[in-house]
Amino acid sequence: MKTFLFYDIETTGLSSTFDQILTFAAIRTDYNFSEIHRKYITINLRNDIIPSSGAFITHRLSPQELSSGICEYKAAQKIYEIMNEPETINLGYNNLEFDDEFLRFTFYRNLLDSYTHQYANKCSRMDLLPIATLYKIFKPEIIKWPEINGKPTMKLEYINKENSLVSSGRAHHAMTDVEATLELAKKLSREKKMWDYSLDFFNKKKDLQRIKKIEKNFKTDYLDYRICIMISTAFGAENMYIAPVMNIGNSRKYSNQSLWLKLDSKNLIPLKSDYKKDELFVIRKRYGETKIVLPPLERFWKLLSKEQIKIYQENIDGITKRSDIFEEIIHYHQAYEYPFVPDLDPDASLYQTGFFLNQEKKDIALFNDAEIENKIFLSTTIKSSRLKSLFKRIIFRNFSDIIPNSLLEEEYNNHIKKIISSNPENSIKGYKNDLKFTSKDGLEELYKNKKEIELDAEQHKILNWIESHIKNLIGIC
Repeated sequence: MKTFLFYDIETTGLSSTFDQILTFAAIRTDYNFSEIHRKYITINLRNDIIPSSGAFITHRLSPQELSSGICEYKAAQKIYEIMNEPETINLGYNNLEFDDEFLRFTFYRNLLDSYTHQYANKCSRMDLLPIATLYKIFKPEIIKWPEINGKPTMKLEYINKENSLVSSGRAHHAMTDVEATLELAKKLSREKKMWDYSLDFFNKKKDLQRIKKIEKNFKTDYLDYRICIMISTAFGAENMYIAPVMNIGNSRKYSNQSLWLKLDSKNLIPLKSDYKKDELFVIRKRYGETKIVLPPLERFWKLLSKEQIKIYQENIDGITKRSDIFEEIIHYHQAYEYPFVPDLDPDASLYQTGFFLNQEKKDIALFNDAEIENKIFLSTTIKSSRLKSLFKRIIFRNFSDIIPNSLLEEEYNNHIKKIISSNPENSIKGYKNDLKFTSKDGLEELYKNKKEIELDAEQHKILNWIESHIKNLIGIC
């Protein structure tokens, strides 16, 4: 039976690569939104995490709550099992832009397949935020839409308040947000035709078919292209979340990526000979994911502002005049490959190193089934260099209380030294060339928030605990 799994997470910060999930909440329903069961998982704060005080000010998770949780290694296995139940549609609110990538890296560093919840056993995923945005634009009467200081907002917290979706529970508590998302889905689905139409945007085949059906309606000296309307909250409430776009083909390196130019961007195509191809921003849309594409029908096109139309026409004129430059830009972006990151941290290596190989999967199975002594043995004898690193980190993150201090102590201390170091050469590097939050970063943010934000007693208490946690970590080495 096909079911919806509404889920949400709260985390130590915003880095999907280096931060950690602290709570996972989920409600499974049938296709008519009748609840089947719910799950709530709390996870211990890892001993190699510098928490973001900003995140804790928002979700207010206390040390008492987290101390009652389980380790990340066990939590990842539980979450993986929940999300991979056959015929599950995994969904949340803005989950494809945030939660899902957190889960992907959590699964990876805990030796689980990062993608099966998207496709295996008839599982799939979708996101309620783009669907709600469609309703906001085309069916605004379906619910009340909130504003902050006179400006529209699509934040779930305010949609919940405006429509009394959930009356109990604090905002940014994972289960409260799941309940609000479920109630919002119920309200939106009452407009059944629109609901069913929206769901198909998260079906890769149907999304691709819809785009292919749109006529190629713009011609250069070289090729024909599709001009469409795209829906995304990234385009801003001031533009009604819509923009004119041009499909410039697909990536030749990444098969599921279609490439798009936002045609209301100023100075889109340079009219000069010394331009740099990589200066142009290209939207990379994966089929069946966020950023909804519609045909350029008059009823959609008239929603564009006068300013958007003006800039659009300037860009079309520029492309027409310099179609040679335009084609060079297209070929560059179609052939583009994400740069190789040297010294990439093992936690962040999912995209660069790819899926686990067959032999690695066999070694992972041995590790997962082994008692702690054999886990330690495998972590020092395994051939795969990435598994060796991941095995060791799992041990010192999740089993440090039951292993002798001397075992893996050097590995752990070296890792912690990088986190508490202020030397840029010791930085832990992510796949975007981003850096892991250090003790210096954490304390600077914390002191800034204490100074600039009006905090209540509960928030002060949490921030004092975070300060103590960071200083204790510094004291380890």
